[in-house]
Amino acid sequence: MATFNAEQYWENRLKQHYDLVGVGDISLSETYNRWSYKVTRQILLRLFKKYSAGKTNNVLDVGSGTGFVIDVWKTLNKQATGVDISTTAVENLRLRHPDYSFFRCDIGKEKLPLAQNSFSICSAASVLYHLVDDESLQSALNNIYNVLEKDGIFIFSENFIHEKSFLTTHQKCRTLAEYEAALQKSGFEILGRVPNYVLMNEPMDARTKLTPRIWNLLTHTSKKSGLFDKIIWPALYPVELLLTSVLKESPAQEFMICKVIK
Repeated sequence: MATFNAEQYWENRLKQHYDLVGVGDISLSETYNRWSYKVTRQILLRLFKKYSAGKTNNVLDVGSGTGFVIDVWKTLNKQATGVDISTTAVENLRLRHPDYSFFRCDIGKEKLPLAQNSFSICSAASVLYHLVDDESLQSALNNIYNVLEKDGIFIFSENFIHEKSFLTTHQKCRTLAEYEAALQKSGFEILGRVPNYVLMNEPMDARTKLTPRIWNLLTHTSKKSGLFDKIIWPALYPVELLLTSVLKESPAQEFMICKVIK
């Protein structure tokens, strides 16, 4: 099997789709991606407000892509720095946000070009599962740990499955236990997890057949019917916000919150 070249993959993908489809689920529509990112925005606003209280304004975003998370930080008047593996992403981000700093870096293989202990919070939304080998994941976590200050916060999203991990071409779905071990090895303390999605994302950690059936029905029908596609995702948006606010765990993607121990 050929070695996966993450830099080339994302460079090609973002050159073709420098939008939410390119950084989101490329198999689904612009409507789906727009509304799913609206959900993520609300979750991030809630988490960022809670965990940035009383901390310095210097924050880091890993895997900045099209700047979706950067825009959330900007809403909160934080001084954000972004890194991405793609030159296309970094060039576009510098044009769009000339008041922020952006660097091209493969965080799993290269040292971050940033000072140690210089950020109060780091975000990484839908990023770490694209590090398909475990050595790269550990290197990325070490990188993030080093640039965060004492008691700094790391917020990232993953599937945190409970069964056996598995690998696709450009993703590795790791278990919750694997993440717990890797984070502890790097020096992080896990503070908790919250759902990112419940119905509007593939249920990689489903324990029953119901949620995969719902997801397959929604996505299959939305691909077949443009009208259904335009109606169902905005209709599910308030439902998803409610579910993510009341549930403690999800069969789909979740955010984990960690603290630096130094």
